Amino acid sequence: MVAHSEILLSKCAQFREQGEFIDVRLKVGEDEFAAHRIVLAANSDYFHAMFAHGMKESYQDVIELKDGNISVAAMKVVMDSIYSGEINVNDENVFEVLLAADHLQVTSVVQQCCKYLHTEVVGLRFDVQLYCRVIMVAERHGLKDLKEATESKMASMYREICEEEEFLSDMNADVLSALLCRDDLRAPSENFVFKSVMQWIKYRKEERLDVAAQVIGAVRLGLVDTSDVIEELHTEEMQVIPGINMLLLKTLIHNYRPSSSSTFALERARPRLMNPSKTWKELSSMQQLTEVQECFCAELIGNYLYVAAKSNKNFVICCYDVVRDTWSTLPPIPHSSGIQIGSLCHIEDHLYVIYKSSSPYRYSIAKNQWQSIASSKAFCHGDQNAFCNKAAIVYKSCLYVLYGRGLVVWKTSTFECSFSSVLYCFDPKKNDWEQKESTKTPHYGSTGDPAAIEVYNDQGNVWSVVKQTHIPKNNLGAVKIDGRVYFIINSFPIDSGITIPPEEVYPVVLDGWVNLGMVNRKAVLCYVPVKTENHTIEDE
Repeated sequence: MVAHSEILLSKCAQFREQGEFIDVRLKVGEDEFAAHRIVLAANSDYFHAMFAHGMKESYQDVIELKDGNISVAAMKVVMDSIYSGEINVNDENVFEVLLAADHLQVTSVVQQCCKYLHTEVVGLRFDVQLYCRVIMVAERHGLKDLKEATESKMASMYREICEEEEFLSDMNADVLSALLCRDDLRAPSENFVFKSVMQWIKYRKEERLDVAAQVIGAVRLGLVDTSDVIEELHTEEMQVIPGINMLLLKTLIHNYRPSSSSTFALERARPRLMNPSKTWKELSSMQQLTEVQECFCAELIGNYLYVAAKSNKNFVICCYDVVRDTWSTLPPIPHSSGIQIGSLCHIEDHLYVIYKSSSPYRYSIAKNQWQSIASSKAFCHGDQNAFCNKAAIVYKSCLYVLYGRGLVVWKTSTFECSFSSVLYCFDPKKNDWEQKESTKTPHYGSTGDPAAIEVYNDQGNVWSVVKQTHIPKNNLGAVKIDGRVYFIINSFPIDSGITIPPEEVYPVVLDGWVNLGMVNRKAVLCYVPVKTENHTIEDE
């Protein structure tokens, strides 16, 4: 059965073709297009505003459209689409029709043009020049979905794009910067990204030096080999650019005194999402750590990876040199070789060791020596309290440690247990611990049910439970925080890159992430740049 609206639209098209009930003509150049005001107003916000608010055109029999974006050919396609519901676009006219429809605010035609560009151009072709044009048009006219789809396609093929001549000749600074800011940019390494950017700048050096700071600033320089950064940026022509000088300085400071919580680290030392197949692969190019039986946690500081492990009967900290591809062992921690390490964190040039049930220590990287720090109340007190380090993180240059506590009490010939999670904050400047608010739900031990997701607000010293309304039942540790999906694998957060719009009402689809959970439960996860066989640096 034909819908009533389709019959009405068909009749209006018939009236237009036969010249019946025509009450307005639209003039473009020397051509005129017969139309009905009510049809125009129903399909175009532009004409609705014109006819509804008493503008002078609302009384004219002929309305002249003088905008340069509207050609006769494009106007014909727009008018035919308004009356038929179908659109006749191709590679030659799609941009022209899109501009005309956007100016006239004919949403249906704009959407159909975007669909054509998305499916027929971006989806099926490899054309750097065309991609750039789509992005620039989408940016200029606020077509966010089309812009995102095109940028995503380009990001997934960045290595291939860099091999094309059009990358050097047609890519503009804004498009390139937008790509470099994406977490899903696919490249062999950040060194590759950096070198591709330098090649792009040198291709037209005179005009592109003006935007060099903008483009290089989008590279994650904290993941680039320091020698390459110095070689390219510590030159006379680069040093006269204030922005470049500052980028070089911040990069050197980060490599000398790394901090995972600094603004530079968060923006320019954060690994990208580099494995679209979402599978684990063997890292054969990295020297293996063979003389340990088990690893517990890891922390990356500059080009050094520190791993807490068990070797024979002792608990040790091993250090991996990313540049030299070698392992070494730190000096033993005083009086603590038999105690398991729960977490590793670093603040400036100190590595902090958090034990399961003992006072922490810190290691001075510069002095190569251990130092005891103040004790918190979070360790064993006789037989009644059992503390277990659950998590540790550096925030605002302070160390936050979450301990799980089990309280065992003898009552009326039986033991009763209660559980809680207690947060402590260590200030390195004061060498002092402060107990903070406990979590709303216990995170100590396991009851078989998933733990609640809680977020701590340091301003109000309060915890709040984050409802997981968009997360379906899963075995991947998937959680939603601030509208983004993370996977908690072996206590390590992995950013999926999935964002959940505020208006979304359906759960996210996690089918493609099954392989992520297929990792040894005793494995320690971390991000670290490593030398590959061809001497590039990848992030794993």
